[in-house]
Amino acid sequence: MLIQGVQTDSLPDQFYGCVQGRTLILDGDGPAYVAASTVKRLDTAVRKFQQIVLTQMFLTQSQDCRVHLTANSSYKAGRYLIKAVKPYQGNREDKAKPPLLEPLRQAIALRENWIPEYTVHMHHVLEADDAMIQDAYRLKENGLIWSDDKDLMMTPYPYWRKERGIVEPSEPNGWIDLKTTPGGAIKLIGRGPIFFWAQMLMGDTADNIKGVLTYDGKLCGPAGAYSALQHIKCEHAAANTVIDAYRSIDQNPLPEGYLLWLLRWHGDSFVQYVQELSLSDKNKEFIRECGFRDWFSREVPKED
Repeated sequence: MLIQGVQTDSLPDQFYGCVQGRTLILDGDGPAYVAASTVKRLDTAVRKFQQIVLTQMFLTQSQDCRVHLTANSSYKAGRYLIKAVKPYQGNREDKAKPPLLEPLRQAIALRENWIPEYTVHMHHVLEADDAMIQDAYRLKENGLIWSDDKDLMMTPYPYWRKERGIVEPSEPNGWIDLKTTPGGAIKLIGRGPIFFWAQMLMGDTADNIKGVLTYDGKLCGPAGAYSALQHIKCEHAAANTVIDAYRSIDQNPLPEGYLLWLLRWHGDSFVQYVQELSLSDKNKEFIRECGFRDWFSREVPKED
């Protein structure tokens, strides 16, 4: 085909060299936020979103893409029903967002606004993070997660490290490290199950999750979590170290775990996960006893 004097049939495929079978598992909120905050019209924002997704597919050499979003009225896997130290996402009220953001999220979920390279999935029962992890467990080495949300670092399967522009390979056990942000803050990074257990210690300020109340008598932030787990190379050892810490102060780890754990498949739960681990007898008994405590509300929260 001749377009503006250029014979397009002779041009190389811009996606030449993509990894055969690779599916990009994409958190749609990041691209949607960028698109909504940089244009004024909804139709323009939809096109901008499409361009961003195609760019991310190109950078990751992906053949196709599954975009995930959480609906405003989502049940969020029941996380709002959990009686944790702090109310789940209770710090997110009244935060300003681009006016186009929610209309754009609704528009890009419509099949008429998809393009052949990707599909969009709006989740009303789970959170997008859960669905992304389920994609990762289903696709295994053929899936590649891209998200601005650090929670997805807990995946044991391939992960796109945006700041380095590389695909990190699967991490069955994982790792953690500390980095200093340009503003001088200490941040914990990592991958896989060990990163998840570090979150169980330090919590997640973005989702208003406390984590452990104290570790060795002190508040436990990123540096404390790193100090506790830096030499551990096995998820079973990491789990025992963290549950030991909860048990030593008689804090129920199930609420914090329920909030932080991302569901691997339908019917999965944090309780099921810990039952798969090689815990000490004391920790097995502690988890069993904690299951009978009052930590789950039957009151259904109001929709957003």
